[in-house]
Amino acid sequence: MIKKNFMFLFLVLSQALPGQKASITIETRDILTYPFSDPNPVPILVERRDEIYPYHSFNGYSLKGRMQKWNVIKLENDYIEVWVMPTDGGKVWGAIEKSTGKEFIYRNEVMKYRNISMRGPWTSGGIEFNFGYIGHNPSTCVPVDYTTVENPDGSVSCIVGSLDLPSRTKWSVEIRVPKDKAYFETRTFWNNPTPLPQSYYNWMTGAAVVSDDLEFFYPGNQEIGHGGEHGLWPVDREGHNIALYRNNNFGSSKSYHVVGEFNNFMGGYYHNSRFGFGHWALYEEMPGSKLWLWSLARDGGIWEDLLTDTDGQYMEFQAGRTHNQYGGTSNKTPISQVPFAPGLTDRWTEIWFPVKEIGGISDVSPSGVLFAKNENGTLQFGVNSFAFAEGTIIIESGGNVIYREDVNFKPMDVFRSSIPLAAGTEYEISVRGMGLKYNPAKKKFLSRPFISTMPTDQVTASSVYQEGMENKENRNYKVAKVLLKKCLIMDPLYTDAMAALSELYLRSNLYDSALYYANNALQMDTYHPAGNYFAGLTYKAKGNLIDAVESLGWAARSTQYRSAAYAQMAAIYLQLGDMQLADHYAGLSLDFERNNFNALQVLAIRSRKINAREKAEEYLNTISSLDPLNHFADFERYLLDPSAENEKLFRKTITNEMPYQTFLELCMVYYGMGFREDAIQVLDKAPSHPLITVWKAYLKDDAAILQEAAAASPAFVFPYRTETVSALEWAVSKNNSWKFKYYLALNYAAIQRDDDAMKLLRECGSEPDYAPFYLTRTSLLRPMTNEQMLTDLQAARRLTPDDWRTAVRLIDYYERTGDNKKALEIATETFKKDRENSIVGIRYAQALINNGLYAASLRALESMTVLPNEGASIGKVVYEQSSLFLAMDMMGRKKYGEALKYIEKSKLYPENLGVGKPYEPDTRIQDYLKIKCLEKLNRKNEIPELTRSVVDFTKKGIDHPSLSSLLAIRLLESQGDRAAANDLVQQIRNSDRAGNPVNRYVLAAAGNDQSVLADLEKRMAGNSVFQILKKVEEVTK
Repeated sequence: MIKKNFMFLFLVLSQALPGQKASITIETRDILTYPFSDPNPVPILVERRDEIYPYHSFNGYSLKGRMQKWNVIKLENDYIEVWVMPTDGGKVWGAIEKSTGKEFIYRNEVMKYRNISMRGPWTSGGIEFNFGYIGHNPSTCVPVDYTTVENPDGSVSCIVGSLDLPSRTKWSVEIRVPKDKAYFETRTFWNNPTPLPQSYYNWMTGAAVVSDDLEFFYPGNQEIGHGGEHGLWPVDREGHNIALYRNNNFGSSKSYHVVGEFNNFMGGYYHNSRFGFGHWALYEEMPGSKLWLWSLARDGGIWEDLLTDTDGQYMEFQAGRTHNQYGGTSNKTPISQVPFAPGLTDRWTEIWFPVKEIGGISDVSPSGVLFAKNENGTLQFGVNSFAFAEGTIIIESGGNVIYREDVNFKPMDVFRSSIPLAAGTEYEISVRGMGLKYNPAKKKFLSRPFISTMPTDQVTASSVYQEGMENKENRNYKVAKVLLKKCLIMDPLYTDAMAALSELYLRSNLYDSALYYANNALQMDTYHPAGNYFAGLTYKAKGNLIDAVESLGWAARSTQYRSAAYAQMAAIYLQLGDMQLADHYAGLSLDFERNNFNALQVLAIRSRKINAREKAEEYLNTISSLDPLNHFADFERYLLDPSAENEKLFRKTITNEMPYQTFLELCMVYYGMGFREDAIQVLDKAPSHPLITVWKAYLKDDAAILQEAAAASPAFVFPYRTETVSALEWAVSKNNSWKFKYYLALNYAAIQRDDDAMKLLRECGSEPDYAPFYLTRTSLLRPMTNEQMLTDLQAARRLTPDDWRTAVRLIDYYERTGDNKKALEIATETFKKDRENSIVGIRYAQALINNGLYAASLRALESMTVLPNEGASIGKVVYEQSSLFLAMDMMGRKKYGEALKYIEKSKLYPENLGVGKPYEPDTRIQDYLKIKCLEKLNRKNEIPELTRSVVDFTKKGIDHPSLSSLLAIRLLESQGDRAAANDLVQQIRNSDRAGNPVNRYVLAAAGNDQSVLADLEKRMAGNSVFQILKKVEEVTK
């Protein structure tokens, strides 16, 4: 036996030695690119998208592609090839398995940017890394920091990363290809360096091509939606086996978050090509398994054309750190938002792999894939190895071993076999030595509830508190503040709500209010962990360091705040020059959280300050080993040895979209500890930017430097950090340029100090010579009269007469104030200048409708091409409006035959307008109008079927509020079926969303409740369906 084992080891080693090497190369590739453009200089705050400020959006997308050079990092070994694109968000571009040449990560051969991500631009394919907030992350389309590494174990890595600006958390992902494995790893690092909890969101979004033979292997027995909606998996409540791609041919696009089983993998398998793909991670690290599918109808199929040229439709297999991608409406379900604790560092590893020839996926380990299926009295099974391995395949049934075989594997080797086994017979198959096991009768289903049976309709102080915390953790700080105050009205002694409000006021630099709530909590419980923690932070911000240390010390008694509080205490003692206590508390912080970077930074700076060079290098090496893209460590090495080489090494990995933000964030590290000279040294190396200049002036206390910032363009200057408020307040006091007031106003708005922001915007008066200022003020300033708004919009128009954004805002203004003629005049002028701008084109078509020029609107729409954003249907909406208003014009003129033609036309889904036809289009308005025309044409035999269609569609969608539901009620009433009409009203009243404004209007209109109709109609005035319904009422009286 010893000799046999030795011989096997010798054979395995001899197989592993030749050619076992991974390589990494940087290539420049010419790729057909449909670029994005037109960055929006108006702060995203005006769109009420505070959660991603200070990022800006992009509005330009191209119908035509051009060849563009891209830097691509290629990593490969003998079995797989992987490509990474650091200039496109750091995404994995694609991956192939070499023996088959097939992609196990979908590679889109064109860079076809479309308006899908938070900021707009996005391309399909590869693996996208999403951090911070729900959606395709803000850095998904732009350059990120990166470096490449050849590792001592023979593997190769490309490490990509960035700062999530709103949360100020830092992420990086190491894409590592081992020398001797048929998979690649992603090793993720995510750090919250701030003293406050931040929003927690991470999903790794892989893509794979789809085909009718694709089967999904997602362990679980349930699926949940973004809002916690509950469904069954893999067979849904309607009996569809939705684990088969082809069976998803109903409804619209799908988001299945599969839950309910403790397992580590997900994937898919193409039965015809006998190939597949998958993902593996420890369940504790990545419990989220999401399947995203575009609709199989044309409303999804159109996106194949919009996003690719020749690579076909794709799906996404997404792995996440939580059960679902929180949609903000989950507070009535067990699914909630979670916070990213202050000072915390999360790290995890995932494996992305191919699978071939074995029929599917039953179990996965880092050694390989197992599949087994008992079909027609034959148990078929197979193993696909990822690594060199010695496996023993054992099948047990009824307590007996009925099959056993030893197999030696190389990476991507496949073993397949079968044995007779009666249908329904229990069995367990395992591969010893490879960590694989499967027993279909003993799946690891969870007891965890994914449906709430609690009385969620009851409003208590606790439920309001929870809703407030959900909003806080979802970056909706204004709503959170309102809810938490409401909680305290219901229960004035709710200490956790007091502490949460203290945090919210601290985020706004409103220190007295923060201490008011913190101390109220401490009056109830002097040891309250959160109350002490936020009191300590607030005292620190006010410069009261004694009270800060005392409060933080009590907070450190709680495991929730221990590491973060000790790190803050260490920083305070470092600032005070007490090196011994700085070392002591940093050590305590690391005892509890060894990856607390704030503590490590204190120790590195302390070591440099006391000239303990070797110790400093030790700490810096620790930091870099955890985060190879850590700019603090690189800069500290420069401060230890300020050579040209060290400065070059520091700058080398700063390759992101906004390098000045990297320098500002690094400056804040030193500024926060009181080391102004170190902070100035950072700024002296920084690229030119007005905020860099303001900080230089502030730290040097030299107001003359502000002239440089005053002379610079204010374009894309979006301050948001709490620390920058002090610098800008100082600048406003030292320089009378309107720009500093504008910057400070934006910073105030970013930290929920709207009143202070509006005061400064008013003070700027008419001095600014910058159009986006006026567009910003018209959006943020409240109250604002129509006259004031028009004055600002006209000022913007004078400054940039050819700017389409200003034109669109003026069109909005004139339509809102009832001057549709003036709106059309501006829309026409703008459309003539910029016919390829679909935003302008749609507004032009709408302006024509508002002026009764329905036929002209249709002609304009038929001549334009709209590149939509994901889920948008504005092109179809305006097309439908034009057609239906034209049809109703004909009805008013008693031309019912002509009206029917336009009614049918309105049902079309013109794909030039960026829409595709869904499986079940809502044609209730059309059917209702058609019934009215048929009545006039005496074609009454066609009416019953149309009536059934309208009523049945309404009943089927009773949980989806729609103004068109009113037509079903009216139809039943007009045909004398009052009982059926009342029954439909009752169903709407009993639905889960009866309180939705749309349903409230339907119920009020059905009951002719004049007490609420006027207010509801005012709220609905801008709704396109409402506008159509009012016209329907007019022509069908």
